[in-house]
Amino acid sequence: MKHILLLFTLLAMSCAALNAQVQLAEQQPGTLFAYPMAPDTCSNLESRCNYIITHFWENYDFSKPITDDAAFETTFRDFVDFFRYSHRNIVLGVVRDLVNKAQSNASNLQKLGEVAERALYGTDAEFWSDEVYVAFAKQLAASKQLPRQLRDHYASQLARINAVQIGAALDFEYVGVDGLKHRLSDITDAKSFILLFVDDSTDSKIGRLRLSTDVALNALINAGGATLVCLSTNKFSTDWANAASTYADNWTMGCGEDLASSLDLRVFPCCYVLDENRTIVNKALSVEGLMSAVNPNY
Repeated sequence: MKHILLLFTLLAMSCAALNAQVQLAEQQPGTLFAYPMAPDTCSNLESRCNYIITHFWENYDFSKPITDDAAFETTFRDFVDFFRYSHRNIVLGVVRDLVNKAQSNASNLQKLGEVAERALYGTDAEFWSDEVYVAFAKQLAASKQLPRQLRDHYASQLARINAVQIGAALDFEYVGVDGLKHRLSDITDAKSFILLFVDDSTDSKIGRLRLSTDVALNALINAGGATLVCLSTNKFSTDWANAASTYADNWTMGCGEDLASSLDLRVFPCCYVLDENRTIVNKALSVEGLMSAVNPNY
């Protein structure tokens, strides 16, 4: 990928020494500016990435309007690529400083939030990180520079993310095919849970079909190693109940129109993995990610 190649190209470059002026790489097409290069005094991958993200935006003037949205997004995604190899505390500090810097122009701050959401949280994000995105969203939700609607948007995202942190116990209410209300905690004999959240999209229908016919997953369920609960984000109806009862006879089926607004379901279909105590082990997995976890040969 272009971003990864760029990362290692920059890390391979070096300065003879740490000069007072930050050394810059050659500007790449479609970006806003030339990126900083780590000096030889940064002796390992983490220290080099720490240096680059710390100096990345220091010469960019956020008070001036962003005129090239595509170049801004490309530049931001390149910036985020270095996060994978940087120290957690450095990343969080850099995020705080970047949002503070963007406060000088309300329009730019809004664009920064939109790009951060796509790059760190959205369906086409190349680097999903709740911790990093939360660092952005917290400041954006509190910023008086943004309209109330946008602040509420980020606050709502924060609530959903915080409700389903990995390591937290998960329980919620849903409606079964019998039309009655149930809770996840009513299932007391599960050794582990696989939660499959679906909507009416074509991707959800294909994903559900792939999982229902996967040999390794069915073997795991039939052996009692996991209980699969398939949950639609639609409101209960007899048509849904009749259709759901035909999906897979070894699945537990349910629906809940409030699931999408209360849980962190950023893609559809969306898979969660819980242990026997309903503790979240993994979340927001794609169908491919779940199948790879179940079947190493996938």
